[in-house]
Amino acid sequence: MRNRIWILAADGNTARIFKDVNLLKDGRQQPEVETYEIETKRAQDIMADKPGRSHTSVGYGRSAMEYSSDPVREEQHRFAMEIAGKLDHYALEHAFENLVICAAPKTLGDLRKLLSPQVKERTLAEIDRNCVAAPTDQLIATVRSVVFP
Repeated sequence: MRNRIWILAADGNTARIFKDVNLLKDGRQQPEVETYEIETKRAQDIMADKPGRSHTSVGYGRSAMEYSSDPVREEQHRFAMEIAGKLDHYALEHAFENLVICAAPKTLGDLRKLLSPQVKERTLAEIDRNCVAAPTDQLIATVRSVVFP
């Protein structure tokens, strides 16, 4: 296994990319880390106005319309698109040889759909666990236990 292994730890609002992690080395490591974040917003903060009202097809009644989607979830999906784009850029530059993805389940599902074939072929393992807040040593130990069971 080569040394240029990257680890992506992500959830819907934060992503950390750990560069050049050595899974064969025991002890403390201080890999270079890139962090990306979006501002955490609630649905009421994103939606400034109430949804409109519509007239019923029969009679004189009016009723409130529902939003067609969850705006918080859409923001998280856009964030996953941004992260997938960054990974694709790095893959095209041959910046990493292997990638391990540790992501919250919904984010992992988004990433699976969005990752390019170049990134997918370099993906060594996927862990559906939110490890964004985990200390570096704990994250590396978790990845090591999955890659070397």
